[in-house]
Amino acid sequence: MDLFEIYLLLFTDVLTSNLAFNVSSELVLNTMQIFSSYNSYLMVTVATIAYIVSIFINYIFGIACYKILAPTDKKISELNSKIITIRNSRFLSLIISFGFVPFFGKFIVLLLGFCRINFLQVLLITTLTKFIYYTVVVFYT
Repeated sequence: MDLFEIYLLLFTDVLTSNLAFNVSSELVLNTMQIFSSYNSYLMVTVATIAYIVSIFINYIFGIACYKILAPTDKKISELNSKIITIRNSRFLSLIISFGFVPFFGKFIVLLLGFCRINFLQVLLITTLTKFIYYTVVVFYT
């Protein structure tokens, strides 16, 4: 395997493991870190870019889930009031920042898409926290 294929494998592994309906973990990143013969900066960059793509997909999944699962008639106003409560919460940035958690973070992004939270805010906060997570994992463990 040449280096391009290895980093492409890292990209696909991080992308698929961060999709909301997948239970796998980022095995390739951990394996590359164990062997430590790869460029750490490139590992963090590729993993972060793959995570950004997974944010787009999970957010769209959340919007689709809302359109499919949202109740009709009188229950929709109750659901919308709960969504507005989440949107106006002062802890929203803290909730978004938990997007870096390896297993539950992908469901947080899905929930944020379901609640139609500002996508740019979701993208910036989750990318920053996951970038810090990848940096700590690759460089300090």
